[in-house]
Amino acid sequence: MKLRNILITVAAAGMMFASTDRTGVIGYTEGDYTDYHTFAHKAANYNVAYTAGDDFTAVWNVDGTTWGFSSGGDDELVNMVWSNGTYGVSAGLNMPAGGDTTFDFGFGMELMGYDVGFSMDTAENGPMSLNARGKCNLWLFDTMTFGYHAATTADTGTDYTQLNIGMYKVNSVGANTNFMFGMGVGTDDMPNDNWVDPATLVKTNFSLETELADWCDIRVGYAKHFNMAAADGESTSVEAYSAGLGFDYGSTSLDMTISSDTLDDVVSNPLLYATGRNTNGLAASWTLSYSW
Repeated sequence: MKLRNILITVAAAGMMFASTDRTGVIGYTEGDYTDYHTFAHKAANYNVAYTAGDDFTAVWNVDGTTWGFSSGGDDELVNMVWSNGTYGVSAGLNMPAGGDTTFDFGFGMELMGYDVGFSMDTAENGPMSLNARGKCNLWLFDTMTFGYHAATTADTGTDYTQLNIGMYKVNSVGANTNFMFGMGVGTDDMPNDNWVDPATLVKTNFSLETELADWCDIRVGYAKHFNMAAADGESTSVEAYSAGLGFDYGSTSLDMTISSDTLDDVVSNPLLYATGRNTNGLAASWTLSYSW
């Protein structure tokens, strides 16, 4: 049995600064302003403000130093990022009513040709992550990634660890068209509905991003995780499809994630949406960005 998650994302056209709605489909963040979420020093030299409807973030450069502030969640008093181009720091202060005050902290820098990002949360059993990305020249790939993540599930309080090593390359395959191919291995003991025992995974990723018009892009992504140690009766693999469109209005871009049911409806009966008789909503989430 295979699990299929279908997403559609609308992101900014022309390979410009976009959002997690774009990077979630294409499978990489390099060159996108969301890169600083993992590598804090990458916030340098960006000037962008964006909202997903339930928050607001602004990042801007002042005399070579970049500052960023976000509204964050309901319990977050401070949520900010700083970068001078060499080093970057992100920090958050969480003060829930009747609960303990906690901090989350992130640090990023370039080390021996690799972008390195570290983050942690001081909450009890809070998550901790370490990521690295650098150039390589191996077979079909030119970029190598490493990721370590340790956390506790919110529902059962179960500790889990995820470890991933991967490689990918973004290829220019035509006018305004990029194709990404990536492979990797990983271990994952996070409880899920697919595997009972810790999984040893071989991962394959594809994505295609092309410009339909000056103001519109389309993106398609695919990921497959194959469990090398699946037990009898368990799924040997899970796969996920994603697709997206992007709209660019000069300095303003709109990214939308369309609900999974919508893709099936659009492909099987596009007249439902063309005539306005669709029953499923178009967007599951969206991000509106302005860059300067």
